[in-house]
Amino acid sequence: MNRESQHTARKMVWGTRFRKGASGVHLTVNVLLLIALWAMVNFIGMRNYLFEDWSDQQSTVLSDKTLAVVGAIEEPVEMILLLSQSFTGASQLEDLARELQRLNKLITVTTVDPDRDIAQTEELRSRFEVSEPDQVLLAFRDRKVVLSMDKMLVMESDETRELGQEPRVIGFRGEAVLSSGLMELTRTHRPVVYFLSGHGEKEIDNFEQVSQAYSSVRERLEADNIEVRTLNLEDSRGVPEDTDLIVIAGPRTRISQPELDMLREYMNNKGRLLVAVDVGEDAGLLPFLKEFGIQLVNDVVIDPARTTSGEEVYVSTYSNHAITDSMQKIRTTFIRPRLVGPAVQNEESSADRPQYIPLLTSSKQSWAETRLNRRPYKYDEGADMPGPVPLAAAVEWKLAGEGEDVDAGKRLVVFGDSMFAGNLLNNGGGMLLMQNAVNWLLYQEELLEIAPKDVTQIRLQVDNSELYRLLLMVAVILPGLVMALGIVVFVRRRK
Repeated sequence: MNRESQHTARKMVWGTRFRKGASGVHLTVNVLLLIALWAMVNFIGMRNYLFEDWSDQQSTVLSDKTLAVVGAIEEPVEMILLLSQSFTGASQLEDLARELQRLNKLITVTTVDPDRDIAQTEELRSRFEVSEPDQVLLAFRDRKVVLSMDKMLVMESDETRELGQEPRVIGFRGEAVLSSGLMELTRTHRPVVYFLSGHGEKEIDNFEQVSQAYSSVRERLEADNIEVRTLNLEDSRGVPEDTDLIVIAGPRTRISQPELDMLREYMNNKGRLLVAVDVGEDAGLLPFLKEFGIQLVNDVVIDPARTTSGEEVYVSTYSNHAITDSMQKIRTTFIRPRLVGPAVQNEESSADRPQYIPLLTSSKQSWAETRLNRRPYKYDEGADMPGPVPLAAAVEWKLAGEGEDVDAGKRLVVFGDSMFAGNLLNNGGGMLLMQNAVNWLLYQEELLEIAPKDVTQIRLQVDNSELYRLLLMVAVILPGLVMALGIVVFVRRRK
């Protein structure tokens, strides 16, 4: 080979090496640019993104109450999920906690498995004084709150579950429990609610499952960071100055005139009152309530379309009001309720005329029976009021000259039954209704109770052969097709 041929061969070799080197550098630069682009997109996406829940259950779509509570947190809050993975609702709770953390970075969420993290679990048990797993532990400053996860589950009632079957989980109240716990932890002012006593009213310290027991109401209100006390007007000789709300639940004996005068003075001075009066009970409240926009008569509401035994009335549709907005499709049971109607007001002498709003009504097939001792009950046209009949109502009015002050007006809620929220029925709808009414009366609309999320259980039932076919399709056939396609593309490019 002559010199010229050798020189040409060298040029070709070096040219080939250069092209390969340039191609390698080009590929490396492209890969680096792709990595940089991927990092930039993720960096921007982590700080600017749109979060939406497209699931059927909408488990992470939070209520206004939760948004208000979380948005008000201005100091670090520690949330520890002492959570065993076998607990029903564990995944929903973790998703909910992460969503709260996303909304407010001051909330730190830690999940501890008591079956694996033994040392950390023992430390938490000592720090929060808990003995059982499946708890949510909250810490803020020097305060601590422990929330039981059992309260987050709504179980199927005996009325709907099949005979011999264990009750299913049909609802998840995690959002309501967590928001109430955060509110209890971080709020500085605790509203004071007094339950009137001395006239046979419901007993907030009675934990038995009897008609007079109201301890479940007390526990619900205390979970919303509300201080609950009893009030005997004869002993106190007046309404205490720290009173934010008075509840009169099911009085059975007459309230004396001096006590009514104290209540009237309290109501005239921006008062807030909740009254539940049973059928046949007067207690001296009928003329008093008429002064404040509510008319009660001696009757009982009969609703053949919404009853089983004839003594109760089931309600599942409600009026458009802040108290009942979260209760649609939730059933409340009333025992022999009475009509709660509007009182006729003298418009000329009433500058601050009350606004009457019925909260819930019976069906169109119902009526208000005035002959209480007659059996069977029968509708008498002209004597009985035809349905739908209001069973509860809210009254609100502004005091003259108060302008736009949202806390300036007076508020009153009246129920035609006192057993709907007590221990005896253990009625989830009744408890929710009572809790919402109290929060509305306290001008805490943003803290109205949250309805539980529905839990839909989807079960895939397959036999062994179907399971093997599914495994073959997912683990072998589909990956094999992708691999074969990659080999075909590689071979075609090589040619």
